[in-house]
Amino acid sequence: MSWIKRLAVVMLISLFLAGCAGQNPYTYQGAGIGGALGAGTGALIDSNNRWRGAMIGGLGGAALGGAVTEISRRAAEDSMQRQNYYDNQYQSQYYR
Repeated sequence: MSWIKRLAVVMLISLFLAGCAGQNPYTYQGAGIGGALGAGTGALIDSNNRWRGAMIGGLGGAALGGAVTEISRRAAEDSMQRQNYYDNQYQSQYYR
């Protein structure tokens, strides 16, 4: 393996790890549950090589579970902020 390929692998791994630096713990839980469900489903679907099916399903499930959990968390946070804004606007308008 040449030094350029090694450098590319190290940079790719660093990029993936840096992307997970500021995540919420619920994202990790969603990724774990998605990975477990994906691994089980992948092992059941791929009858020729169950390990391969489990690995592919686990990786896909973890990515999908983490993404869905993070998107729903951000949507809930945004909704809460909007509700607080409208509540404050209502109170300042009618309770002066």
